[in-house]
Amino acid sequence: MVLASIVVAAGLVTAYDRLAIGRHGGKAALVVPRDVPAVVTAGGLVYAQHCAACHGTELQGQPDWWKPGADGMLPAPPHDATGHTWQHSDAALYDLTANGLANVAPPGYRSAMPAFAGTLDPGQIHAVIAYIKSRWPAGVRAYQAAQNPGGPSLADLPGDWTYPPSCDLRFGANPVNSPKPGR
Repeated sequence: MVLASIVVAAGLVTAYDRLAIGRHGGKAALVVPRDVPAVVTAGGLVYAQHCAACHGTELQGQPDWWKPGADGMLPAPPHDATGHTWQHSDAALYDLTANGLANVAPPGYRSAMPAFAGTLDPGQIHAVIAYIKSRWPAGVRAYQAAQNPGGPSLADLPGDWTYPPSCDLRFGANPVNSPKPGR
């Protein structure tokens, strides 16, 4: 039964990826499947195999993820609501996962985050992002949706979403203590 579910989920991820590519002129990075149980399940399996060792089985990240370690590398951040993953658009999350941080990180930012484009296909990357998003509270999901083209306006969301994104804080600042919306 489990194997059959995995095969069906893998087929849905592949089919979804083809649909996303077709709708967006070949740019698979623009759409992440939302709330499709088989895709979320497949994403959870891929996350467990390729992401959990660094980002945690509960998406909790590594301790002191905002401070460089003794090796000068920043530890893996959490992907739950305590981190900053949800402050990025689907396209940015796809790019970070597929290509690593080289395209987006500020000068001096050092991380062990690999590029997964050679390891995971676009459908698997979309599924992992769908899995991560499925674990966020509704308010955080709404904020993240506003980061995408065609998403809701932040002005339409309840709460204060104007605090500085934690990924923009300087090294050594604890983003856990930065202002957070009441979610």
